[in-house]
Amino acid sequence: MTLTGSDGEITSLEDIDWTFEKADTQYLTHGLHGYPARMIPQIPDALLDYYLSNGTIELGDTVYDPFSGSGTTAVEARLHGLHAEANDVNPFACLLSLSKSIPLDLVTLNNAREHLLEDLPSELESVRTQYQNGDLTKPDELEIRDGWFPEEQLLELWHIRTRIDDASEEFGELYARFFRVILSYTTRKVSYQRNGEYKRYRMPTEKREDHNPDVFGIFGKKLKENINLMREFTEQVDDSLSTTIHYADSRTATENEDVVEPNSADIVITSPPYGDHSTTVAYGQYSQDPAIVAGEHGYDEMKAVDKNGLGGSNSTLEPMSDLEEWSPSFGAIMDALREKDGRADDAMVFVRDYYEVMKEVAKILKPGQPVAWVVANRTMSRINIPTHLITRELCEHIGYEHEVTLPREIPTKTLPWENAPENVEGVKGELMANENIVILRSPSA
Repeated sequence: MTLTGSDGEITSLEDIDWTFEKADTQYLTHGLHGYPARMIPQIPDALLDYYLSNGTIELGDTVYDPFSGSGTTAVEARLHGLHAEANDVNPFACLLSLSKSIPLDLVTLNNAREHLLEDLPSELESVRTQYQNGDLTKPDELEIRDGWFPEEQLLELWHIRTRIDDASEEFGELYARFFRVILSYTTRKVSYQRNGEYKRYRMPTEKREDHNPDVFGIFGKKLKENINLMREFTEQVDDSLSTTIHYADSRTATENEDVVEPNSADIVITSPPYGDHSTTVAYGQYSQDPAIVAGEHGYDEMKAVDKNGLGGSNSTLEPMSDLEEWSPSFGAIMDALREKDGRADDAMVFVRDYYEVMKEVAKILKPGQPVAWVVANRTMSRINIPTHLITRELCEHIGYEHEVTLPREIPTKTLPWENAPENVEGVKGELMANENIVILRSPSA
């Protein structure tokens, strides 16, 4: 597709309106399932169009994303005739990324759907009857914390899970994974989780008493919607291309030969976490119950996701005071945080981890090729953190060459707009309402 702007053909990335206000962000498989702080597909779409049109990348090249999330970059890679490779420390993110970015044989998908749905309504009715008669209780292997679901519906969800496991044996995990995403969506709808929240917050007790969701109705409706979206996606992509999503840490991506090969990517497009998961976007909390019910992951594994993310409590990297010298913007922030006895240690751990990813990306990306970091500025202890400047300065220290920084407003996005950093009732501070797309070229050989 040829990019065009209000004044004609696009000749520069700065000619594009990066806000994409009122754009449909749920087209094709992007609409299979939500995810917090998801990068809108219009960003990688526009970037890939631009770099394909000017010959920086070619059909059949590889796009890499060190923070796959829900697979936005991977989906757009496939739609643009490119291989996709990515990794994430959240196993649920890996599930979504694979489900969204790999086309399915539509005949097999229909057969798997019929197999899954056969007698399912009557079986779910039997589950309800057994529960009401006191003959059925939550199985031990379902590691859901008490008080988050109406128990009758939770048992229905679990029964659908057993049917999906059966479909996996019959048709393979490629197709079962597609159904797991639908079960995940249903799980969030059925739970007591408050709508619109990215962390685990329950609806008030009085609302829980009236919460009586129709499990099969929700599942069946979403199944129909997602099959239509997958059909449209499959009809548009080349199934000879590959998508590889590693359940792995982007800070050590090249250290394991089974993860990402050095010098293997032609372009990188990614949206890193905005900060440590516990205080910004808690991807693990969002994913916990859906992954346990639908994705075959246990409580302990999902509980560790936010601790394993950038800046998380499981970080093993030592602080580096040199970062403050290499990035004057980060140095100024650290001085300000120390002066007011703020969260300087937290800032250091996050940026230290982030810097390690920058170094890994430099190894993975071919020399002179583009990387786009889609970052948002946040606050810590009421001090604004200029993530776009820190990103540029640390990358330039590594040897990247800065190309352009593109500011954009965020018209809609599931992320925290404000918080109460002092935990004082009624006191809130601004967090994120805009992003910057920092474009650099990888270090030359």
